[in-house]
Amino acid sequence: MPQVSTPVDFPGGYRAAPSKRARLDAERYTSPEFMAREWDTIWTKAWLFVGLMEDLEEPGDYFIYDLGRESIIITRTDEDRISAFFNVCQHRGNRIFTNEWGSVNDIACPYHGWTYGLDGRLKKVPDEDRFAGGVPCAERSLKPVRLDTWAGLIWITMNDDAPPLDEFLGLIIPQLAPYRFEKMRLVKHQTVHLDANWKTLKDNFLEQYHVDFIHPQHASFVDCCNSKNDLWPFGHTRTSVEGFVTNPRYGIPSEVPDLMKMGLQAIGLDPDAFKGRVPAIREAASKQKRKIGEELGFSYSEFNDDQVTDVYQYDFFPNLFMTIKAEELWIYGPRPHPSDPNKCFFDKWTLQIPAEVAVDKDRGLALGADPGLLRYENDDRPEHDVFTQDDVIAGKHTMTITIDQDIYYLRDMQAGMHSRGFSHALLNEDEARVQHFHDWVDVWMEDDPFRRQVQSQAAE
Repeated sequence: MPQVSTPVDFPGGYRAAPSKRARLDAERYTSPEFMAREWDTIWTKAWLFVGLMEDLEEPGDYFIYDLGRESIIITRTDEDRISAFFNVCQHRGNRIFTNEWGSVNDIACPYHGWTYGLDGRLKKVPDEDRFAGGVPCAERSLKPVRLDTWAGLIWITMNDDAPPLDEFLGLIIPQLAPYRFEKMRLVKHQTVHLDANWKTLKDNFLEQYHVDFIHPQHASFVDCCNSKNDLWPFGHTRTSVEGFVTNPRYGIPSEVPDLMKMGLQAIGLDPDAFKGRVPAIREAASKQKRKIGEELGFSYSEFNDDQVTDVYQYDFFPNLFMTIKAEELWIYGPRPHPSDPNKCFFDKWTLQIPAEVAVDKDRGLALGADPGLLRYENDDRPEHDVFTQDDVIAGKHTMTITIDQDIYYLRDMQAGMHSRGFSHALLNEDEARVQHFHDWVDVWMEDDPFRRQVQSQAAE
């Protein structure tokens, strides 16, 4: 059975089918002019994930989100609200914070001492009497950025006319409600500098066509070749991959593969019991995880059986992916380089259910979370590791073996885009999510997709 891709509309009349089919030519990945248009029509218009609410526990806690030429302060105010402001002083344009995160009582510019409250209001101007006519504090307060939160995740948009976040995410919100991301804990935070356009990275994670060739280990525990894909409005997509199975393309083994044995042993199942019955593992694993979960204090009652065993990957336009299991969440995706279309930054947050309910060390049980990344309630936040593509290739840093394998090829993919021997991509049906994404890139670059939607509804 091949992959199946299905367009699915969102509530409110938002349609999944884009208005045109994009041509994936080299200019899309290499042109400074194309990059500049993306900035004006995509990055400054869409809702963007910027970080975690757990990093803003107390008033005055803040972190910085850098995107292209912009820098944005995300902070918890004295009113216990999460707010966002452009990271630029209203006196002479100096960038206020240059460190990644911290905690402050006020937001003070280090250059001339202009001081703002956590709510962005200008509070203090040194030698204010030397400004002819005084300083209009209300006008010179920090410029706010629209912000919203969902499931412990923080989102911003620089577009005042964008619809609310829940409309932008549509069906995704109720689908992911059972996972309760807000109760998970950050266990790893990484950023790697890549020699590739951000869309080169996006394309890689939007298809499984390459899996048999650079991720051969996957055939031992998931079925990527028969994944099911949903194509959604605005450029979002989803793919679902069955877990605790083997890839049927290579035949069903009589012995349980070694990688799957590890998964079975972690939940207290004997791999030898499945000799000659490998297809029975998925159902048995679902039942066993529910049983062990109740014993450890983690309930699967809100999950259907597929969500207990399978892996889901959600793609949020323009640049965010989530790879989701009931016990673990990867949040990852590229940010564009400020000026070079051949470079990007790739961020990855790894979250897991609390260690207290994830493992039973005495019995050697683990509920799908990586035991090497466990985080207990009083453990410190993991450091933010920043490194290069060469560090990954040399084995100095890892983002998991699967992502390391992807990173190895990205530089060569980007280099090939500059060849006179390449004109444009030719995609197959199993790369439908790649095509859908680029179709929507073109929609965003030609017009405001929110306005187009309103006009389409009015025409009816």
